[in-house]
This record gives sequence, C-alpha cells and structure tokens, in this order.
Amino acid sequence: MTAAAAIAERSISRDLGRWRRRSRVVRLLRLVLPAAIVVILVAVAGQVGWRSLRAASRPPTEAKTQIRMIAPRFYGQSDDGRSFMITARSALRDDSDSMNVRLDSPTLTLGFDEPQPSRVTAKSGLYREDTMKLLLSGDVRIDDGAGYRFASEQASVDTKSGTISGETAMLGEGPTGQVKSNAYTVYDKGDRVVFRGGVRTRLERK
Repeated sequence: MTAAAAIAERSISRDLGRWRRRSRVVRLLRLVLPAAIVVILVAVAGQVGWRSLRAASRPPTEAKTQIRMIAPRFYGQSDDGRSFMITARSALRDDSDSMNVRLDSPTLTLGFDEPQPSRVTAKSGLYREDTMKLLLSGDVRIDDGAGYRFASEQASVDTKSGTISGETAMLGEGPTGQVKSNAYTVYDKGDRVVFRGGVRTRLERK
C-alpha cells in the first residue's frame, strides 16, 4: 500500500468515526428532547391546575357597594307634628348598613313649613333613618329663626322629639346678649335652652 493510500484510508476512518459519533448524538437527542418537552408540559399543566384549585378553594371577596346621592333630601315629622327636612351637598349610603347615611355639608330645617323655621348646619353628618337621629360635627351652627344663634363643634338631633344637644363648648348670642357653656340642650322648638358646665352670660341692656 502506497503512502497516499494509507493517508486516504486514515482520513476515511476519521470521517467515519465523526459520523458515527454524530449519529449517536442525534439518536440521543431524538430520545431526550421529546421526553424533556413532555416533562415541561406536565409541569406547566400541574402548576396551572394547582393555581386553579387554590383559587377555587378561596371564598370570593365581596365588594362593599356604596350608593352615593347628590343633593339628597330626607323628609319626616316629629312626634308633635312638626315637619323637618334634611338636605346635603351629597350623601353616601353603605350597603352593609342601609339605615346609615353619611352627609356632606348637611342642613337640617325644623318646621320648614313654618314662618320661622329653625336651621342647623354643619360640615358633616351621620343620619340614621330607622331612629331618625342626626349626628352633626364640624362648625355646627344653630339658628332658631327668632334672632338667636348658637355655634358648637358637635350636635346630636333627635328629629322625633325635636331636641338638639351637644357635649362640647357652645357660644350663643341673640337680642338679649351672649352665653357660653360646656354643654347644652335645646327643647320645645328652641323656646327652652339648658346650658351646663362653665356657664357665662352677658346681658344686653335695652
């Protein structure tokens, strides 16, 4: 055998060896790749199923529904037949307690069909339709319609009896002078006012 023939034979042997190795790798990949794809698909399906089961086992979250009213009006009548009306810039009724209505800039008019009605205003309020009670807070102003005005930071109004009371400092003024106190209660359509705690008065001479 000549030298050229020997070299050619060795080259062919090397090529055959590389081809055999490549063939083994290709056969291995044909087995491994499909198996890997199957494993990945099973893992993804299992994860999706697990998340679905967890989501299904959780109780649904109930969203609270809030009903907002613009420029609402509430009408009623006290035990002595005196009509009242509550208005506000807006109102918010919580679905979890439909009797509870939060008011923005409320105004209460007692005896709105009378010549001299009493009016109470505040920054905010909480009205319960079942008990007909109104809690006012923030810059409360009371005007009895006869020239007397009262200022406080809190007032509780029982629209059934027409009674207005507060356990905070109050300043009142009218034709006869001024009065200050730490608490107050207004009865009988404003004809009778009881002042309590640290009462100070200043009477005006006529």
